Amino acid sequence: MRMFVKSLFAFLLFLTAPTLVNAEIIIAEGESFTPLDKKGWKVTHQQDSYGSHTYGGMWMTHGGCLGAPADSVDSIAKKTITIKDGGTFRVWSKYQAPPYFNYLHKVEIAQNGKTVFTHVYGKKGTDRLWSFSGVSDELWWPWGVDHDAAEAPKTTVSLKPGQVEIRLITIANAKPAGDRFIDFLVLTTNLKDEYKGFKPYAVGSPFTNEALEASRAFMRFQNTTDKPARLSVSRAGHYQPNYGGATAMFPETAVAPDQWSTWVNIGPFCRLVHNEGLIVNLPGAKEIAMQFARDEAGKDVVGDMKALSGEPVLVPIDVMWNKDAVVKPSRLWAQEIIKESKTWRKANGGKKPKEILYYGAFSGNEDWVHELKATLGYNTLLPTKYEQVKRAGLHAHAHSMAEVEAFAKNLKDKENLRVLSFGDEISLGAINYNDPKLQAKFRVWLKAKGITKKDLGVEPDQAGLTQSGNARLAWFTQQFNEEERFAAYRAMTARAKELIGPHVLTGANYSPHHGCLYYGAIYQWIDIFKHQGMTMVWAEDYIFSVPEPPQMISWSFAQMRCATKYHNYPIHYYVMPHAPGQEPGFLRRNMVLSVGFGARHIDNFWVAPAERFTENYVSWKYKDTFRTLSESIYDSAEVEKFVVEGKVRPAQVAIVMSKATDYNESRLMVPKEKDPFAAQCKNAPKEVNQTLCRKEQQMLYLALRHAQHAVDCITEEDILEGYLKNLKVVYFAGEWIDNRIIPKLEEWVKAGGVLYCCGGCGHLNQYGEPEPAMLKLLGLKEIKTTKNAYHMRTLLELPLCEPIDKISGRANWIAEAVAMKQVLVPEEGRIEDSTWKSDRSVATTERELGRGLVIAAGALIGTSYMKTAVKPIPWARGGRHMLYNPTPSIEDHAGYHIAATVDVYALDVIKPAICSKNLVESIVLDHKDGTLLTLVNWTNGPVKNLEVQVRMKDAPKTVRTVSGQCNLAFTAKDGVVTFRLDLAEADYVLLVK
Repeated sequence: MRMFVKSLFAFLLFLTAPTLVNAEIIIAEGESFTPLDKKGWKVTHQQDSYGSHTYGGMWMTHGGCLGAPADSVDSIAKKTITIKDGGTFRVWSKYQAPPYFNYLHKVEIAQNGKTVFTHVYGKKGTDRLWSFSGVSDELWWPWGVDHDAAEAPKTTVSLKPGQVEIRLITIANAKPAGDRFIDFLVLTTNLKDEYKGFKPYAVGSPFTNEALEASRAFMRFQNTTDKPARLSVSRAGHYQPNYGGATAMFPETAVAPDQWSTWVNIGPFCRLVHNEGLIVNLPGAKEIAMQFARDEAGKDVVGDMKALSGEPVLVPIDVMWNKDAVVKPSRLWAQEIIKESKTWRKANGGKKPKEILYYGAFSGNEDWVHELKATLGYNTLLPTKYEQVKRAGLHAHAHSMAEVEAFAKNLKDKENLRVLSFGDEISLGAINYNDPKLQAKFRVWLKAKGITKKDLGVEPDQAGLTQSGNARLAWFTQQFNEEERFAAYRAMTARAKELIGPHVLTGANYSPHHGCLYYGAIYQWIDIFKHQGMTMVWAEDYIFSVPEPPQMISWSFAQMRCATKYHNYPIHYYVMPHAPGQEPGFLRRNMVLSVGFGARHIDNFWVAPAERFTENYVSWKYKDTFRTLSESIYDSAEVEKFVVEGKVRPAQVAIVMSKATDYNESRLMVPKEKDPFAAQCKNAPKEVNQTLCRKEQQMLYLALRHAQHAVDCITEEDILEGYLKNLKVVYFAGEWIDNRIIPKLEEWVKAGGVLYCCGGCGHLNQYGEPEPAMLKLLGLKEIKTTKNAYHMRTLLELPLCEPIDKISGRANWIAEAVAMKQVLVPEEGRIEDSTWKSDRSVATTERELGRGLVIAAGALIGTSYMKTAVKPIPWARGGRHMLYNPTPSIEDHAGYHIAATVDVYALDVIKPAICSKNLVESIVLDHKDGTLLTLVNWTNGPVKNLEVQVRMKDAPKTVRTVSGQCNLAFTAKDGVVTFRLDLAEADYVLLVK
């Protein structure tokens, strides 16, 4: 009986406690607060915050917030609200909180002149509700960040009906400190840790459903039909994960003919976490007279128009508070862009490219949609009246042989299909390891490859497929799995060509924005194309959406160009123009660099009208993005002959993308407690993947590009097949090395090559065993390895990573090493170049071997180089608040150690081009009629009077800047052409013979 009474009491208490359904909920938007001083707080647009994007889990309602710098103290902003019913409230602050930083701010609530609530929010390590219904202290996502947080103490406040003053106050912000961006505060009588859409997951960002329901934006229309009518209003679904869209009828009762409706609040129907496109429909009417206002009385009008029935009208995200916001039909936005485009640069005499294809989806059959696409310069998939490339068809997707055959059977215009996609953001899949037929086939494969018991650890005729256990057997199992998958795709490609035609290109979009960011797995990014499984390399630019340096796109192209070299396959590259998200200056860099590296297809994916797409689009208000797209397309038309018929000049310096390292490191999982960053995050997986060596390869590449070297990527298979013969310096980073290449490296070094090893120094072979042959090549007896971090993103964890030790070298150079320390034990007589500061053990060595040199560095030298330039500030996903290019100095000690390997020990290495500003990247592409030089500025501002030297055998007749649309003065002497120009973000320079 006692138990029954206790249960009944709990049930009655539950019935009387406010719930989400009947709770009083008050939203105090950050942008509606009034700053009382100039010490910090100010109304801030989302573009100037830590999150401004078209997808994901960070969203700012109404496009504004209250922001204050990290060092602001005692700034006060206030807002008065009205409590309707009164009761016991919890107080939530919804703010941006990229991981690992403090965002301290105080909330005070006063009623009747008395402060009744005070609490400090934003302390690092506090339990919070997060994007995607996450519950954690700090936040760890494999792609980087989605960092909206909602925080409330368990302490409640009792409030009576009537007015209440809320004060937001900046306080001393403990380091590491981030800027404060408060989206809104929530006062609710629901005392649980929940919000609408929390469980089950149904909303991208905490409490935004509540905030959207509190939106106030008003609309009315005139019924120009001869019958009573209501206006149909529809919206698409942009807000993750609600992509279904919705339709509603306004007002509640029909409006009489010729009459205006009452003002109705459409704010809650609009999802103003983005610009909202509303499709308006009035049956029987051609035009609809409409007005939009911020107030119910219609005095503050923000839109007065005649919309066509059935067309979209754009409601700006910031319409509730931005005095410049205007509501108008999308048709007018498009017409404005078309008109303004007449003032934009149109290179090549205004003629579009004919052989570099530009894809981009523009949804809709209206004339203004087609006209916009054509005006911007797109040359594919337009109505027949527009100039375009005829063979431009693209089908996405055929995932299997059956789907290939079904598609081909129903395809009418086979001649003009150019691209057949096998999938989007896919892996290559895996075989059935338990299939007896494949087990038998595996043994036949081993025999054909000449694999012996010594290689396997077991007799080949007894070997079985395995993914674990015997490391040697697992290695060969993976190689067999890969070749089987290559064969499957090769068969699909062959079938597509048989049924459609030999001209069709096959590929699948690869998306390297998880895990080891922007490092494509070797077998998927390189080997499948070598084995002709697909015939077009296809990847995407989401670098703006992950915490990596913007210049990482150059590394991505190095990987892709490694894949294309075997059969001269084309590159199809998604350059994503998402706005908000991708800033125009970086869009420009990426558009130009892609073409400079030889991409034949540039795909901008989904472009406009934004209201007809889900999470990928360019919002109408971002006119600079439309301009950047157009000018970049027309610029490329002027140089496309060089791109299509020419070749990027081969480098004499290369980075080894070690498959042994890729395979082993991608499988090396470390308990999260060992990683100083994952350990801070409750939501991090129990184990995290080590990424150190693969990231080191990327950082070495960027350092060498900063040193003005052309750099290619090669694989271990390339080395076995003789690719070393054209190289003078090779860099190897990784703990694992395919031991078959060691004799090749030794032979090459003896003939005069320079080998630089770091970041693991290949101390283990492909089976994870100590590799004595590599030690011998390095001139070492032993390598002792320790680590203090394992998973680092360049702009997220690296800036905060504490050094594991310092390297002290000759000429007084000192470098901080991060994450990995390797004590090198040299053989007697070997040169010790530098030592670890903490224990004076050897950190780097040099070994002369024949006519060449081997250098070993027991650290992540490239990563240390980049560490000198990354800023210890929160990483923002999209927007312009903290977007920057890391600008390390190649003269820095770590950078010098990398560059000196070439500049001191390999003096005969020829740099195809040299820029006076080392952070300007150059790409030299040779053609029978001259040279195309692509310049990309990775500094953080325009470069004035940049001097450029280009190696050319024959002096050109003209040197022309495409963005400047003029010829440049130049000199030509001893095979070097020298000129000067001003460089904004990126440019093509044509040196024509």
